[in-house]
Amino acid sequence: MSFEEGSLMRRRTVAIAAIAAVSTAVVSVSVAVAVGAEVPVNGAVMWCLSPAAAKQLETIGVTMSAAAPATLDSSGATPCVRLPMKGKISLDASSGNGTFDGSISFTQSADGRSLRLTQASGDLTARKVYADVGVDDEPSRTVNLTTYTLDMRNITVIPPSLSSAGAVEGKPFDTLLTDSGAVAFARAFGAPPVPSGDSLATIEGRVDVASVLG
Repeated sequence: MSFEEGSLMRRRTVAIAAIAAVSTAVVSVSVAVAVGAEVPVNGAVMWCLSPAAAKQLETIGVTMSAAAPATLDSSGATPCVRLPMKGKISLDASSGNGTFDGSISFTQSADGRSLRLTQASGDLTARKVYADVGVDDEPSRTVNLTTYTLDMRNITVIPPSLSSAGAVEGKPFDTLLTDSGAVAFARAFGAPPVPSGDSLATIEGRVDVASVLG
């Protein structure tokens, strides 16, 4: 066998091994999708105040801000915050947990009173969003801020392929203020921006399956 032939054979062997590895990864994620197993994901969500909440907060002079790596987006109808997300979820959206990086703050211009949301997380199984809530300079405490339901018609599962490990995209859905969330806002500003059980904000976003090849 000549040197050129040997080199060509080695390149073919490497290529076949790479294709086999990628194919195995695709099959692994496909099986996870089929059985509802949880897989590692990362991506981002947009958390946008509902029209009613945005209007009430504006009326009482409260503005929303974000701290890195979260970013404020005021280009839409209501203020939004983009939050990086990572966690483990099932791609049929039946179970899993995710954490959101960055923080959201609400500050009243008249007296400087504030409410901050940090260490936010989502429990996909229980359909709840939690955050460490702090009012003014008081220590933060973990609160079940909102709850939600999911209409699977608004969830798109992007199947794995040779170029992607798969992803999940969600259209905006309402998150409803809980009693404990309403109490936190009332402590800061005298009243919640919406009644308990009404939409505080919508969430939409996309998460990609983390590559099983590392």
